[in-house]
Amino acid sequence: MAAEDHALRETLASGASRIFNVAAITRKLETVRGETETFLFGHRSLNDAVFIKRPKDAASPNRSGAVQANTAEILENGALKTVTFDLTPRVEKGDIATFLYIPFDVDDIAGGGNSLDLSVYRGRAEALFHLTGFRQDEEGRAIARDRRLIELIEELPSLDPFLLRDRLETDGIKAPEAYFEISESEFQEIKKYILGKFKPITTRVVDPTSPKAAEVAEQFILKLWQGKDLDYLAPITQVFRIDPEQAGEIYYSWKGVTYYEFQYKRGQRTLLGFADWLHTKGAVPSHYVKASVRQELEAKARQVAGAFARHLKNSSEILRIYNQAYEDLFVRGGDARPFIEFLKDSSTLFWDIAASISAMNHGVAVWRQHTAKSTDGKLAADDLTRLLALLDRVIV
Repeated sequence: MAAEDHALRETLASGASRIFNVAAITRKLETVRGETETFLFGHRSLNDAVFIKRPKDAASPNRSGAVQANTAEILENGALKTVTFDLTPRVEKGDIATFLYIPFDVDDIAGGGNSLDLSVYRGRAEALFHLTGFRQDEEGRAIARDRRLIELIEELPSLDPFLLRDRLETDGIKAPEAYFEISESEFQEIKKYILGKFKPITTRVVDPTSPKAAEVAEQFILKLWQGKDLDYLAPITQVFRIDPEQAGEIYYSWKGVTYYEFQYKRGQRTLLGFADWLHTKGAVPSHYVKASVRQELEAKARQVAGAFARHLKNSSEILRIYNQAYEDLFVRGGDARPFIEFLKDSSTLFWDIAASISAMNHGVAVWRQHTAKSTDGKLAADDLTRLLALLDRVIV
């Protein structure tokens, strides 16, 4: 993996949502708590793994700046009008690679190891055998569970602890809480926010005059949260003209976009603080340097700031689409078509906003790590050069 990712050591240390460092958590359980059995995977070698998400090299629309024409119908003066606009191609499910990385030495995870790209490798069972000793003929319950765990990790757009825990719980997989690195109170806070966004939908399927209306509405919201009992959810699937074959993915994607709305709102001040550092305050050397060096640093800072701004704008635009459609229907009681369009596109929007917010959070985590000992956020020229080069690699 070191040859594929020069920023591996910093990436592992940043705790970013692109990383699920199973090996480090397993090591902590072994050394700090003396645990010997409460691991995530049944296969021992997989508990020494690191899962890494990153955009594929061929899927870098934000960096290339490529745009495509798109059209939409809007209601103007009582008549439908077609408008054309430019749209940066969105990051979709197939654009994010998931790597399984097994270090040679778990005490030096970033010191080198073997890796497997789960998203493209066709002979996965054979590859897992060579990488971990994972036997193809071991079809017991533990092995089947491990394989399902790997599939679920690959199916996520990022490795945020909330998404990991929720996805495993929804699938009925029990796992030690230590691997999710999210407190119960924080998990419940996020869940409460998402359920609150789901609540207005019950007005479309629950009779408010029924003596059990509140109970039925609560049950419906929880079913929507789980997104698995599609027969129970059939009424709302029909109301919103959702393809029954895609209903499960659409409901999960809606939940995912809402999760990123919560995360975006909570972290907006930090994101803007980082943007401010790039533009004005800190991305300049703390001591005198030659004009040529200063100009090079300023150019690199502008490049990083541009990439960050594109992700910030992309996230804001996706949430604008979501909230405008949501409020038009559930707050103002208007046209349902924009919300239906949002649901239709929700899977792509989920992966796209996850890519942008993960890139920004990764950049912020690396920035904080490198400027933690600086009182004003400024670094010596050599340190600033290294930081900007690293940010240029991770904010993609």
